[in-house]
Amino acid sequence: MAKFSTIKVGRPLNLDDLKRKSTPRGHQLSPRDEDLARLVNEVSVGPASQVLPWHFEGKAATARAAAIKVVKGTGATVYVSSRPDMPGVLLFSRVPLSGRQGKDRAQDH
Repeated sequence: MAKFSTIKVGRPLNLDDLKRKSTPRGHQLSPRDEDLARLVNEVSVGPASQVLPWHFEGKAATARAAAIKVVKGTGATVYVSSRPDMPGVLLFSRVPLSGRQGKDRAQDH
């Protein structure tokens, strides 16, 4: 094989080897989103009277956006809410925790 001084050329590959290997498609979920999906699943199969809190670090808006994205992705009927007396916590439940949330849902359907 010829020697290249300015570009980096790897060893030769066989065409059959390239055709056999499947390339990974899509992007890998972040560990936080995987944990959120497990949390949403746990809430959706748990009792309706149960509320699971998620103590997040960072910005509340970012945490809420991530939680809502996971809930919509799973298609589960899980509500995400917060309370002013519990900063840094998002609450996951099967029933709406505030009257406003329930009214918005009722208008959509």
